[in-house]
Amino acid sequence: MRPDIARLVNLPHCNGLMACSWYQGALKVWLSEYKFHGKVHHKSVLQQLISHQIQQFCQTSHFVPDLCLIMPLAYRRYFWRGYNQVTQTWMTALKNIAPISSSLKRLRTTKPQSKLNRKQRRTNIKGAFYVAQSLQGKKVVIVDDVITTGSTMDEAAQACIQAGAAEVWAFVTALTPLFSK
Repeated sequence: MRPDIARLVNLPHCNGLMACSWYQGALKVWLSEYKFHGKVHHKSVLQQLISHQIQQFCQTSHFVPDLCLIMPLAYRRYFWRGYNQVTQTWMTALKNIAPISSSLKRLRTTKPQSKLNRKQRRTNIKGAFYVAQSLQGKKVVIVDDVITTGSTMDEAAQACIQAGAAEVWAFVTALTPLFSK
C-alpha cells in the first residue's frame, strides 16, 4: 500500500488493499445512486470496472486468496434496500478468484458509518463482526464498496484473524480521496 494512503486509511489488521478507483466523479455518482437510490442501471458499469481491476490485480500480484468474504449489511439496511450492493457488483468477478463465503457476520446493528467522523466510526463499529467458521491458515479477502477511514474493514479483518486467518486483504470498489472527510 502506498505510504500516503496507509497513513490516512487505518488497516493494521490487513496485509494489503486493492481499490478499483477513488470515490469521486462518475464512480461516486454510480455507487451512491445504486446503493442509496436503487438505480440498478449503474450495476453493469460497476461490474465492468471491478472485473477489469480484478483481472489487473491477478496478473500483477502474487496474492492468491483461499476465500472471499463480502462485508455483510445490517439486517435492517438489507431489508430496506432489498440487496447488498457489494454482493451484486462483485459476485461475478470474485467467482473467478476464490470461493465466496457468507461466514462474516454482524453481531449487532450499527449506525451508518457515512454519517460519523473518524473517532465515532471506530467506536460505532467496535466488536460488530464475527466469523462463523474457522479460517485457520487461510488467505482471505474481505470485499466492500467504499473505504473512508478503514474502521469497518479493519474491524472485519480483526474478526478474520481471530478466526485463524493467516492473511487478510481488503478489496474495495472505491477509496475516499486523500484529505477528504
